[in-house]
Amino acid sequence: MNTTSALFALARVALVEALRERILYGLLAFAIGLILLSAVLSNVTLGWPVRIVTDLSLSAISLGGAAMAILLGVRSVASEIERRVAYPVLARPIARWTYVLGRYLGVVGTVFINVLLMALAATIMIAAYSHEGFFQYAVSDYLATLGLMLVRLAILAGLAVLFSTFTSSTVAFIASTGLGIAGHFTADLRHFLGKSEFWLTRTVGEALYWALPDLATLEALPRLIHGEPILNTQAIVAAAYGLFYLGVVLVLACWRFEGRDLP
Repeated sequence: MNTTSALFALARVALVEALRERILYGLLAFAIGLILLSAVLSNVTLGWPVRIVTDLSLSAISLGGAAMAILLGVRSVASEIERRVAYPVLARPIARWTYVLGRYLGVVGTVFINVLLMALAATIMIAAYSHEGFFQYAVSDYLATLGLMLVRLAILAGLAVLFSTFTSSTVAFIASTGLGIAGHFTADLRHFLGKSEFWLTRTVGEALYWALPDLATLEALPRLIHGEPILNTQAIVAAAYGLFYLGVVLVLACWRFEGRDLP
Protein backbone atom coordinates (compact mmCIF):
# COMPACT_ATOMS: atom_id res chain seq x y z
CA MET A 1 0.00 0.00 0.00
CA ASN A 2 1.47 3.34 -1.03
CA THR A 3 1.51 6.41 1.19
CA THR A 4 -1.52 8.09 -0.38
CA SER A 5 -3.68 4.97 -0.13
CA ALA A 6 -2.61 4.42 3.47
CA LEU A 7 -3.34 8.05 4.31
CA PHE A 8 -6.88 7.96 2.99
CA ALA A 9 -7.52 4.52 4.45
CA LEU A 10 -6.53 5.78 7.90
CA ALA A 11 -8.65 8.90 7.41
CA ARG A 12 -11.66 6.79 6.41
CA VAL A 13 -11.28 4.54 9.46
CA ALA A 14 -10.89 7.56 11.75
CA LEU A 15 -13.99 9.15 10.20
CA VAL A 16 -16.10 6.03 10.73
CA GLU A 17 -14.87 5.65 14.31
CA ALA A 18 -15.57 9.32 15.09
CA LEU A 19 -19.08 9.12 13.65
CA ARG A 20 -19.81 6.30 16.10
CA GLU A 21 -18.96 8.44 19.12
CA ARG A 22 -22.11 9.06 21.16
CA ILE A 23 -20.82 12.35 22.53
CA LEU A 24 -20.69 13.64 18.96
CA TYR A 25 -24.44 13.38 18.58
CA GLY A 26 -24.96 14.96 21.97
CA LEU A 27 -22.93 17.98 20.90
CA LEU A 28 -24.74 18.11 17.57
CA ALA A 29 -28.14 18.04 19.28
CA PHE A 30 -26.98 20.69 21.76
CA ALA A 31 -25.82 23.04 19.00
CA ILE A 32 -28.96 22.59 16.91
CA GLY A 33 -31.01 23.15 20.08
CA LEU A 34 -29.24 26.48 20.59
CA ILE A 35 -29.94 27.39 16.97
CA LEU A 36 -33.65 26.72 17.48
CA LEU A 37 -33.57 28.57 20.79
CA SER A 38 -32.29 31.66 18.99
CA ALA A 39 -35.70 31.99 17.34
CA VAL A 40 -37.37 32.15 20.76
CA LEU A 41 -34.88 34.67 22.14
CA SER A 42 -35.19 36.87 19.07
CA ASN A 43 -38.88 37.37 19.89
CA VAL A 44 -38.34 38.41 23.50
CA THR A 45 -35.37 40.74 23.08
CA LEU A 46 -35.03 44.20 21.60
CA GLY A 47 -33.21 44.68 18.32
CA TRP A 48 -33.29 43.13 14.89
CA PRO A 49 -34.43 39.50 15.22
CA VAL A 50 -32.30 38.41 12.26
CA ARG A 51 -29.15 39.71 13.92
CA ILE A 52 -29.93 37.86 17.14
CA VAL A 53 -30.70 34.65 15.25
CA THR A 54 -27.49 34.98 13.22
CA ASP A 55 -25.33 35.72 16.27
CA LEU A 56 -26.69 32.88 18.39
CA SER A 57 -26.87 30.37 15.54
CA LEU A 58 -23.33 30.84 14.24
CA SER A 59 -21.98 31.10 17.80
CA ALA A 60 -23.63 27.76 18.55
CA ILE A 61 -21.98 26.24 15.49
CA SER A 62 -18.61 27.66 16.55
CA LEU A 63 -18.96 26.38 20.11
CA GLY A 64 -20.24 22.96 19.10
CA GLY A 65 -17.62 22.61 16.38
CA ALA A 66 -14.81 23.60 18.76
CA ALA A 67 -15.94 21.01 21.32
CA MET A 68 -16.06 18.34 18.61
CA ALA A 69 -12.65 19.30 17.22
CA ILE A 70 -10.97 19.16 20.61
CA LEU A 71 -12.68 16.03 21.94
CA LEU A 72 -12.19 14.03 18.77
CA GLY A 73 -8.68 15.40 18.27
CA VAL A 74 -7.41 14.37 21.69
CA ARG A 75 -8.90 10.90 21.27
CA SER A 76 -7.51 10.43 17.77
CA VAL A 77 -4.02 9.38 18.85
CA ALA A 78 -3.74 9.44 22.65
CA SER A 79 -6.73 7.17 23.26
CA GLU A 80 -5.59 4.79 20.53
CA ILE A 81 -2.19 4.51 22.22
CA GLU A 82 -3.68 4.16 25.70
CA ARG A 83 -5.99 1.34 24.52
CA ARG A 84 -3.14 -0.15 22.44
CA VAL A 85 -5.40 -0.13 19.38
CA ALA A 86 -2.78 1.77 17.36
CA TYR A 87 -0.03 -0.83 17.78
CA PRO A 88 -1.25 -3.28 15.10
CA VAL A 89 -1.49 -0.40 12.62
CA LEU A 90 1.91 1.03 13.50
CA ALA A 91 3.44 -2.44 13.21
CA ARG A 92 2.70 -2.36 9.48
CA PRO A 93 5.05 -0.64 7.01
CA ILE A 94 3.31 2.70 7.49
CA ALA A 95 5.19 5.85 8.42
CA ARG A 96 4.15 7.40 11.70
CA TRP A 97 3.53 10.77 10.08
CA THR A 98 1.07 9.06 7.76
CA TYR A 99 -0.76 7.69 10.78
CA VAL A 100 -0.96 11.14 12.40
CA LEU A 101 -2.16 12.89 9.25
CA GLY A 102 -4.67 10.13 8.53
CA ARG A 103 -6.16 10.40 12.00
CA TYR A 104 -6.25 14.19 11.69
CA LEU A 105 -8.04 14.10 8.34
CA GLY A 106 -10.63 11.76 9.82
CA VAL A 107 -11.23 14.13 12.72
CA VAL A 108 -11.49 17.20 10.50
CA GLY A 109 -13.79 15.40 8.09
CA THR A 110 -16.12 14.46 10.94
CA VAL A 111 -16.15 18.00 12.30
CA PHE A 112 -16.80 19.51 8.88
CA ILE A 113 -19.72 17.13 8.22
CA ASN A 114 -21.35 18.10 11.50
CA VAL A 115 -20.68 21.80 10.92
CA LEU A 116 -22.35 21.47 7.53
CA LEU A 117 -25.46 20.01 9.17
CA MET A 118 -25.53 22.78 11.78
CA ALA A 119 -24.89 25.45 9.14
CA LEU A 120 -27.83 24.14 7.12
CA ALA A 121 -30.14 24.51 10.13
CA ALA A 122 -28.73 28.00 10.88
CA THR A 123 -29.13 29.13 7.26
CA ILE A 124 -32.78 28.07 7.25
CA MET A 125 -33.37 30.01 10.47
CA ILE A 126 -31.62 33.12 9.17
CA ALA A 127 -33.56 32.98 5.89
CA ALA A 128 -36.82 32.69 7.83
CA TYR A 129 -36.06 35.89 9.80
CA SER A 130 -34.48 37.88 6.96
CA HIS A 131 -36.31 41.09 6.12
CA GLU A 132 -34.25 42.18 3.12
CA GLY A 133 -35.09 39.74 0.35
CA PHE A 134 -34.76 35.98 0.62
CA PHE A 135 -31.51 36.11 2.61
CA GLN A 136 -30.28 38.92 4.83
CA TYR A 137 -26.59 38.76 3.97
CA ALA A 138 -24.50 38.63 0.83
CA VAL A 139 -23.94 34.94 0.09
CA SER A 140 -20.21 35.51 -0.47
CA ASP A 141 -19.80 37.20 2.92
CA TYR A 142 -21.86 34.53 4.66
CA LEU A 143 -19.82 31.72 3.11
CA ALA A 144 -16.57 33.56 3.89
CA THR A 145 -17.63 33.76 7.55
CA LEU A 146 -18.29 30.01 7.62
CA GLY A 147 -15.03 29.36 5.77
CA LEU A 148 -12.98 31.26 8.33
CA MET A 149 -14.80 29.35 11.05
CA LEU A 150 -13.78 26.06 9.43
CA VAL A 151 -10.14 27.17 9.36
CA ARG A 152 -10.40 28.05 13.05
CA LEU A 153 -11.87 24.63 13.87
CA ALA A 154 -9.19 22.91 11.79
CA ILE A 155 -6.53 24.65 13.89
CA LEU A 156 -8.19 23.53 17.12
CA ALA A 157 -8.30 19.95 15.86
CA GLY A 158 -4.64 20.22 14.85
CA LEU A 159 -3.64 21.46 18.29
CA ALA A 160 -5.59 18.63 19.93
CA VAL A 161 -3.89 16.06 17.70
CA LEU A 162 -0.49 17.64 18.41
CA PHE A 163 -0.87 17.31 22.17
CA SER A 164 -2.31 13.81 21.82
CA THR A 165 0.88 12.63 20.10
CA PHE A 166 3.01 12.98 23.23
CA THR A 167 0.73 13.11 26.25
CA SER A 168 -2.41 11.55 27.71
CA SER A 169 -5.88 12.37 26.41
CA THR A 170 -6.75 14.23 29.63
CA VAL A 171 -3.70 16.48 29.49
CA ALA A 172 -4.18 16.97 25.75
CA PHE A 173 -7.77 18.07 26.33
CA ILE A 174 -6.77 20.59 28.99
CA ALA A 175 -3.87 21.97 26.95
CA SER A 176 -5.77 22.29 23.67
CA THR A 177 -8.79 23.84 25.39
CA GLY A 178 -6.56 26.34 27.15
CA LEU A 179 -4.82 27.26 23.90
CA GLY A 180 -8.18 27.55 22.17
CA ILE A 181 -9.39 30.04 24.77
CA ALA A 182 -6.09 31.94 24.86
CA GLY A 183 -6.10 32.16 21.07
CA HIS A 184 -9.03 34.59 21.18
CA PHE A 185 -7.02 37.04 23.30
CA THR A 186 -3.61 36.78 21.65
CA ALA A 187 -3.70 40.25 20.10
CA ASP A 188 -4.95 41.80 23.36
CA LEU A 189 -2.14 40.12 25.29
CA ARG A 190 0.43 41.43 22.82
CA HIS A 191 -1.02 44.95 23.11
CA PHE A 192 -1.10 44.83 26.91
CA LEU A 193 2.44 43.49 27.37
CA GLY A 194 3.71 45.81 24.64
CA LYS A 195 2.98 48.80 26.87
CA SER A 196 5.41 47.60 29.52
CA GLU A 197 8.56 49.62 30.17
CA PHE A 198 10.63 46.44 30.47
CA TRP A 199 12.01 45.05 27.22
CA LEU A 200 11.80 41.48 28.54
CA THR A 201 8.05 41.80 29.09
CA ARG A 202 7.57 43.24 25.61
CA THR A 203 9.67 40.42 24.15
CA VAL A 204 7.59 37.80 25.97
CA GLY A 205 4.42 39.41 24.65
CA GLU A 206 5.75 39.36 21.10
CA ALA A 207 6.89 35.74 21.44
CA LEU A 208 3.49 34.66 22.80
CA TYR A 209 1.74 36.45 19.96
CA TRP A 210 3.63 34.47 17.33
CA ALA A 211 3.57 31.17 19.24
CA LEU A 212 -0.11 31.14 20.14
CA PRO A 213 -2.83 30.96 17.47
CA ASP A 214 -4.53 34.28 16.77
CA LEU A 215 -8.04 32.86 16.47
CA ALA A 216 -9.66 36.27 16.78
CA THR A 217 -8.29 37.10 13.33
CA LEU A 218 -10.43 34.28 11.94
CA GLU A 219 -13.62 35.56 13.60
CA ALA A 220 -15.82 37.42 11.12
CA LEU A 221 -19.25 37.04 12.78
CA PRO A 222 -19.41 40.54 14.35
CA ARG A 223 -18.62 42.16 10.99
CA LEU A 224 -21.20 40.00 9.22
CA ILE A 225 -23.93 41.00 11.65
CA HIS A 226 -23.20 44.70 11.22
CA GLY A 227 -23.20 44.49 7.45
CA GLU A 228 -19.47 44.99 6.91
CA PRO A 229 -17.82 43.30 3.91
CA ILE A 230 -16.15 39.99 4.76
CA LEU A 231 -14.76 38.60 1.53
CA ASN A 232 -11.85 40.99 1.06
CA THR A 233 -8.07 41.12 1.34
CA GLN A 234 -8.25 40.96 5.14
CA ALA A 235 -10.16 37.66 5.01
CA ILE A 236 -7.71 36.19 2.49
CA VAL A 237 -4.73 37.17 4.65
CA ALA A 238 -6.45 35.74 7.75
CA ALA A 239 -7.17 32.46 5.96
CA ALA A 240 -3.58 32.27 4.70
CA TYR A 241 -2.29 32.86 8.23
CA GLY A 242 -4.59 30.19 9.62
CA LEU A 243 -3.57 27.60 7.03
CA PHE A 244 0.12 28.38 7.58
CA TYR A 245 -0.25 28.03 11.35
CA LEU A 246 -2.14 24.77 10.85
CA GLY A 247 0.65 23.48 8.63
CA VAL A 248 3.23 24.24 11.32
CA VAL A 249 1.12 22.49 13.95
CA LEU A 250 0.75 19.36 11.82
CA VAL A 251 4.48 19.28 11.05
CA LEU A 252 5.20 19.47 14.78
CA ALA A 253 2.66 16.72 15.47
CA CYS A 254 4.24 14.40 12.89
CA TRP A 255 7.77 15.20 14.09
CA ARG A 256 6.88 14.62 17.74
CA PHE A 257 5.15 11.32 17.07
CA GLU A 258 8.04 10.11 14.90
CA GLY A 259 10.39 10.54 17.86
CA ARG A 260 8.09 9.04 20.47
CA ASP A 261 9.27 5.85 22.15
CA LEU A 262 6.16 3.69 22.44
CA PRO A 263 6.08 1.02 25.15
